[in-house]
Amino acid sequence: MPVSAGERARLLLPWRRIAGQLAGLIGESGVCALFGRAVRVLAPRHGWLSVGKERTSIDALLEAYGRDLEGVDAARAMAADEELLDTFTSQLSALIGTALTARLLADARKDQGGREGSPEAQEQRK
Repeated sequence: MPVSAGERARLLLPWRRIAGQLAGLIGESGVCALFGRAVRVLAPRHGWLSVGKERTSIDALLEAYGRDLEGVDAARAMAADEELLDTFTSQLSALIGTALTARLLADARKDQGGREGSPEAQEQRK
């Protein structure tokens, strides 16, 4: 069964938070470069992931990733998204260090009230 609009939104939410958190540190182009590199690493295994040069802004990048997710079944999309986050995190750790990466990603996963939580739990609290 293809990814629903709600599932797609839940998969994109952490990426929006991560991008917002990191843009101030490494810039929008840095976020786009890391994300693009992670996608290029995974694209051979996940042929539905597209790699495009037009992804020069975070909004364009996430819009394109959302379109990629539309044509994939939910289980494959979630597995690939986890793999993408792991790859992105590894690359970021190599750039800025493990401790800072862990702190930034933990901050990005907090809801607006400062509570820890998964995107699913955060969606339920809204």
